Amino acid sequence: MTRILHIADLHFGTEHPGLVDAFVQTARDLSPDLVVAAGDFTQAGRKREFDAASRFFAQLETPVVGMPGNHDTPVRALHERFTRPWRRFESSLRPHLKSRFSTDGLRVECLLTARRAQWRPDWSLGRVSLPALDQALAQLNDTEETGGLRVLACHHPLLAPGGARGRARTARAEEAVERTARACDLVLTGHLHETFAESVTHDDRTCWFVGAGTTFSLRTRGEPAAFNCLDFDGDRIRMTVFEARSIATGFQDGAIHELALRA
Repeated sequence: MTRILHIADLHFGTEHPGLVDAFVQTARDLSPDLVVAAGDFTQAGRKREFDAASRFFAQLETPVVGMPGNHDTPVRALHERFTRPWRRFESSLRPHLKSRFSTDGLRVECLLTARRAQWRPDWSLGRVSLPALDQALAQLNDTEETGGLRVLACHHPLLAPGGARGRARTARAEEAVERTARACDLVLTGHLHETFAESVTHDDRTCWFVGAGTTFSLRTRGEPAAFNCLDFDGDRIRMTVFEARSIATGFQDGAIHELALRA
């Protein structure tokens, strides 16, 4: 069995310290093979926020795969946002976060969907580069092995409750979903601070698009701080949602979803 912890939207700068400590301990107890961190590690891209995120990831005792989100560009230093938007992320967090991961039964690739700026007024929304997506999917399938789990991780949802016109509104998401469903088993995202699991079936194989709540920030949106524990065993994934219903009790396992990979 392969175990992945799926976290997102840490938002250091608005985090609850008690939940940070609670997650570190829970992660040690769960002993995952991998942590996938789906972006928005800081609230405003400040150096002190990246320093706090770096200290957090240094405490984890397992490999971590992750990519920046829209909050990880400098909000106040606009010159840096336009010229070097990911410099602080790369210098502070890249030593702790891989952009890909591969073992005999698991392959993970990251896709950057955050942008320094856009023509549309809401720069927080995501945008998919289809050539970059195709490259990531090709990497996932660049193997003669069969039966392993192929995972794509990105910050902005490609498919979420409400579809392309819902809260996500990621540009080029509809075409990205079609391509991804043909070549991938699992897509792990954040951004919405919402836990969900949506599926698309291609031939006899199902691709699951899974969102995670905010792991320990105070910026909750109608549901408690949470993360997902995903256990892969053959043709199914058992997804357990760990929620922080109170600061005193920390994270407790709650809803369980059975995600079948075969139609």
